[in-house]
Amino acid sequence: APTNAGSCAVTGRVAEANYAGETNGVLVVSKADQTIDFPALGGQIATNELELAATASSGLPVSFVLVQGPATLAGMGLSFTGAGEVAVAAQQDGDANWCPAPGVTNVFAVDKAAAEVALNNLTQTYDGTARMASAATEPPSLAVEITYDGSPCAPTNAGSYAVTGTVADAIYQGSATGTMEIAQAPAEVTLNDLAQTYD
Repeated sequence: APTNAGSCAVTGRVAEANYAGETNGVLVVSKADQTIDFPALGGQIATNELELAATASSGLPVSFVLVQGPATLAGMGLSFTGAGEVAVAAQQDGDANWCPAPGVTNVFAVDKAAAEVALNNLTQTYDGTARMASAATEPPSLAVEITYDGSPCAPTNAGSYAVTGTVADAIYQGSATGTMEIAQAPAEVTLNDLAQTYD
């Protein structure tokens, strides 16, 4: 008897001493249906790298397709290029014995990874030019947008200013706040006309 899907000619003959007869027909073995188990991936962080895994009920290998989102797919490896919604589809195209499996798509959110921000140069002295704070990040060298009392323009005059540094990056997020103190500059005072005559 055949095992694999397909068609084969079948002949049935009577095996009896007193009777004779036979008939012919075609046996059709249809391809079997299969399903894919592709577990939910849940929320992810943009710095993660995933090794995708899914199984087909047929035991045949499953392949993946990046449907949308800030990510790159190489074989079973998924890397993120930013934050947002990502969709990955698992598929199995079948073979001689198995029908193609209905695709299964996983949709999940990718959040930015946390970064630390430290504000520097918050104590300065008036010199007639804009006094700018600086920022350091961990991981290092991330771009940081700095505002002073809500404005991107660095202050010039002496006084206190609320400073906020916010990471501007596709993969990382983070911020820090502080107060910039611009001290008054020292000024020289010279007294004149100190020798006079009574009038």
